[in-house]
Amino acid sequence: MELIIGGAYNSKLDFALNHYNLNKSDFQNGAECSLNDAFNKKGIYNLHLLIRRFIISGIDDYNKIIEKILSSNIEIIICTEVGNGVVPLDKIDNQMREYVGRILSAISMHCTKVIRVYYGIPSIIKGMDI
Repeated sequence: MELIIGGAYNSKLDFALNHYNLNKSDFQNGAECSLNDAFNKKGIYNLHLLIRRFIISGIDDYNKIIEKILSSNIEIIICTEVGNGVVPLDKIDNQMREYVGRILSAISMHCTKVIRVYYGIPSIIKGMDI
């Protein structure tokens, strides 16, 4: 499993599509996919929005989300970093921010590669060369 992180609108998905020679249809969009089918494709993007949707649906234990991810066959996870900046006042958004940090910390330990993308430029955090 490989993890791609970075700020909003920093071309993380474009990088993944080009680097891995994939199509957008190879990925689930965490903002709108079925919660049950979230991890049944090669990759997922907008993981942070999927986590928010899990929280709204009543999954209030981030360990359950970690288990779902680690027990799947997903190969590429793309997530926007949400832990920097202003702490959200909204309870759900604040919980999402916490869960995203905890989930990414946990799954990054299982990833063979972690890449941060800034403005379309990849930087390896963990693993071998791009």
